[in-house]
Amino acid sequence: MMQDYAEDAVRMARQLHVEQVEHLLTQLQDGLQSPAESFSNPQANHMAERPVTSGVEDRVDELARVWGGYLGEVVRRRFGGEWTVEKYPAGDFLIVTLNVNGAKLFPAMKIHKRLTNGAADDLLAFYRNVRARLEVLPGGKIQ
Repeated sequence: MMQDYAEDAVRMARQLHVEQVEHLLTQLQDGLQSPAESFSNPQANHMAERPVTSGVEDRVDELARVWGGYLGEVVRRRFGGEWTVEKYPAGDFLIVTLNVNGAKLFPAMKIHKRLTNGAADDLLAFYRNVRARLEVLPGGKIQ
């Protein structure tokens, strides 16, 4: 499932890198804050072929799954790992989790926080932190 979301994101993003995805998330967050204009801009709406879900929270959830899939696949393809579904440590719900050499990442939750909290949850800073931590783990060599 997450690979399908990631493929959607890769198809939409084409040559985007994590830094560019951060910029895109800023634009998407801005659109979410003004629902009347939300996603009416074709440059901001790379998901036009998908049906629009009802409500801002539904849209945030959908974007979190798609771009969380992208983020997770960037990490997985670089460091290995596998997707699982596990209980989120800070809540009483199940979430798609990326397990890499004993480290657990919640990419969809990170994107959700980025879209709701703004630049305080910067994606590029998060990715750099994850990369630095995974590179020092035993077996953390880049694939």
